[in-house]
Amino acid sequence: MTDALTLTWPNHDRLLIASNETDYEWIAGDAEPVKAKDRGRIGEGEATGVVACGDGLDALDALAIDGKLMDQKIRLVYVDPPFGAQKRFGHYRDTLSTAAWLSMLRDRLAALKPLLSPDASVWLHLDETMSHRARLVLDEVFGESAYVATIVWQKRLTVESRTAVSVSHDPILVYAPAGRKHWKTVRNRIASTVAGSNRDGDPRGPWRDAPFTAPGYRAGQQYTIINPAGIELTPPRGRSWFATRPVFERLVAEDRIWWTKRGAGQPRIKNFEIDGTQVPGTIWSGEEVGTNDDAKRHLAGLFAEAESVFDTPKPEALLERIIHIGSNPGELVVDLFGGSGTTAAVAHKMGRRWFTSERLVDTVSNVLVPRLATVVGGTDFGGVTTKHGWAGGGAFEVVQVRPRLGRVRELPYVVDSAASASRNR
Repeated sequence: MTDALTLTWPNHDRLLIASNETDYEWIAGDAEPVKAKDRGRIGEGEATGVVACGDGLDALDALAIDGKLMDQKIRLVYVDPPFGAQKRFGHYRDTLSTAAWLSMLRDRLAALKPLLSPDASVWLHLDETMSHRARLVLDEVFGESAYVATIVWQKRLTVESRTAVSVSHDPILVYAPAGRKHWKTVRNRIASTVAGSNRDGDPRGPWRDAPFTAPGYRAGQQYTIINPAGIELTPPRGRSWFATRPVFERLVAEDRIWWTKRGAGQPRIKNFEIDGTQVPGTIWSGEEVGTNDDAKRHLAGLFAEAESVFDTPKPEALLERIIHIGSNPGELVVDLFGGSGTTAAVAHKMGRRWFTSERLVDTVSNVLVPRLATVVGGTDFGGVTTKHGWAGGGAFEVVQVRPRLGRVRELPYVVDSAASASRNR
């Protein structure tokens, strides 16, 4: 008998595979693997990215067999699937039943799992429609101990007056299969938004201060401190002082304690080791990492039709932060719902290897490939281009992966020139 909670749904024990560009079908047992068909190459030099036209599940199988990019483990996965909102966006249909949506998500996450590196993380971007159920799916695939945090991204700065409550955020679920403690040792910090200062003219230079308390009760860290104003202080309820009395007295002697309220307040630790970074938080504002509107403006500058097709594109600054936290240059970044190509574009500009898949032939041929062609061709001047000093370069391959069932239109063969592809977008 087990205490584990499970989420179940109709056809939970079946595999959901693509039957054409937009539909799925459940099958019993495993599916036969499929092959990828080369459709061209964009750019010069070594290809560090792959665009697969086809369902993500099929594409992972095909490229694992062919060996394209799968000669290394995946360091970062960003998944921005349909939200299960029962709506249509341009030529996108977000109309899967709840059962089909859950199978779709679970089966693709399960296919990714054996391909992940020990230091990998998975970032699942949703809205509030299905995120509560998706959490249980992620627990089923990776285990509850893999959960790291839920990022709250401010996707809009304006107020939607037509709704009962104006929803201005999306949740992004972060999982690390090796566990939170291990991932903490390998993830990257972000640029700090708090600068150091030198409020007391310390000759050692600028410093930051932090509370001299710690959560929990520790007997050796419960004692009375007298501040410069003569007031006796004890730790707040449920907390202890940050260190034992001998350590505190040493810090006082070293002038490492800063007193609030001009000496009449609480002790804080002075930290002179300022490296300009901080631990990532869970609240990401639109001013920091962009909004849906920022992404729409970027796309509209590249493709006139993109703004009407993509209702909720993601800004490059958002993906830049995720890719920075979860990977290093040269490591493999994967996105199974390529859409407008933001993940691949940012990964390329940041020197990562990347793989992205997209089911819709029109999206791949009219937006995804042409956008990435502007990246390698050095003609995409928006997003994080200036920040990273990106001037173009590199190459990527384009393949088509046909579904195991049904038929799809042939993806046109792409020209072997970034400049030509950009002109023909």
